[in-house]
Amino acid sequence: MGNESMIGVVVIGLIVAFVVYKSFFSKDEVVESKPAPAPKPVTAPAPAKKAPAKSTVPSTAELNKKTKADLELLARDNGVELDLRKKKATLVKEARASFQQK
Repeated sequence: MGNESMIGVVVIGLIVAFVVYKSFFSKDEVVESKPAPAPKPVTAPAPAKKAPAKSTVPSTAELNKKTKADLELLARDNGVELDLRKKKATLVKEARASFQQK
């Protein structure tokens, strides 16, 4: 009986050794290193073109949709300074008048 158990241990040892060998030294899973692809050159986007200023006077409804700060910038582009402490309705009238002066 001692011989049979010794053969069993050897067979199990060979099976374990085979499994370990296949898991660590398998030729199927060899990964070859390849150089990383070169990054594509980054092109700078074309500068945004400014839209030409509207030659028409914006409607009161269009101006009412803007903030007080936006109204001030529009009027400043037309050479008029607005006082932001005033009511928005007053600023809309003054901004609209600044377009008509142009």
